Amino acid sequence: MKKRFRRKRYNRRRTSLSASNWGPIVKLLLFVFGILAGAALLTLFVMIVLEGVFHVDTPLPPDGIIAKVVNVFSKEDILVTTPTPYYTPEPTPTPHPMSSFIPEENEKEVVLPAELQYYWFGDPTFYKGQMLFSAGKIVGDNVRMCALLKYDPESGSVSELPVKLKNSHFIFPVFNDEWLVYLDGNVKGGGNICALRMNALTAEPTVIKTVYTGQPELRLDGHYIAWMERTGTSRDKLFVCDLETTETTVVAQFNSSSYGTSAPYLKNGTLVWASDGTEHYDDGRMASVIKHIELESTGIKDLFADTYVHDPEFNGKVFAWLDSHHEEGSSLYIAYYTEGAELTSVKIAENAVDFYLDERFVAYSVDEAVYVYLFNSGESFRISPERELAQLLGASDGCVIWMDVTTRERDVMKYARIPLD
Repeated sequence: MKKRFRRKRYNRRRTSLSASNWGPIVKLLLFVFGILAGAALLTLFVMIVLEGVFHVDTPLPPDGIIAKVVNVFSKEDILVTTPTPYYTPEPTPTPHPMSSFIPEENEKEVVLPAELQYYWFGDPTFYKGQMLFSAGKIVGDNVRMCALLKYDPESGSVSELPVKLKNSHFIFPVFNDEWLVYLDGNVKGGGNICALRMNALTAEPTVIKTVYTGQPELRLDGHYIAWMERTGTSRDKLFVCDLETTETTVVAQFNSSSYGTSAPYLKNGTLVWASDGTEHYDDGRMASVIKHIELESTGIKDLFADTYVHDPEFNGKVFAWLDSHHEEGSSLYIAYYTEGAELTSVKIAENAVDFYLDERFVAYSVDEAVYVYLFNSGESFRISPERELAQLLGASDGCVIWMDVTTRERDVMKYARIPLD
């Protein structure tokens, strides 16, 4: 019998990790890694949830405060309040009142009662809301400006001043609270410069001076008047008179000079006139000097202009003048005045026939139309209607006056008040 041999089984000994030196370290690392991985997964889950809850699925309304969001759990819309964005508003520019000025709607005609029977008007001026002008009728074969009328634009009432002529015409009447001054003129020129107190218009007028040639335009300011007068064949003098004392002074004299035909200007106690300069233009013309003096002082100041100056006017802040004698092609200039500084002229109109300076604007005429240039905006606006031919007569106290010469059957005098800034 064969002997069976049992194969001897050899058992291999397994090496245990925990039995090694690295075992505890590896376990610790696995534990830490597990914690970090769990935290990362939790963070990611929370972010996804929050994004789903507060995700805005429509753009923010421009001016609303309610936005629609989706809840990822219920899939339902949720309304949440969102802050209204703040935008700094840009201020809307305020349009100048003249931008809506309609000439046809703003012009007004001076209409007299029929019983007065005056059909010709001239030399209007405004003072404190009242208009004074000369009025005429046919006497013999000629028109005589034989009355002074005071007109109230608000009520439309007209009154004839109780002032009587000794010659033919009332010319260049001006007035203020205390005084009425006018030229009692002759048909062929000359006449008497007369003055009356406003509270004694029925009294005999005081003859300030007799004029023998021409018709000088009178300037009144307070109790002073000024005028330029031809006193000889080629001599002109600038006069100033104190109405309280009737004392008359010659301020300047011109011999064979074109400046003798340039009218002076008197306002706010300052007398202004044009005179010869010391420099010449390339074409031979002399540069002009604007002279001005405070009537309560004795010192004459010179301001050198960079153009020829004719009929300068000054309102205390702005000078205005023409660069020729009201001729075709004349240009209108202004210059803002600063004490001690040179004048810098600004051309505001070409082909200007005439102009009048007021506190806030200068009125001028071009091609039989009337315009105003506003100092605060530097803009020009037409104030006489289209298709109406206009002759500028004056500007004072915020009003502009012109004659509608579209038809010459009778004098049609109109005016417009310039809107406040």
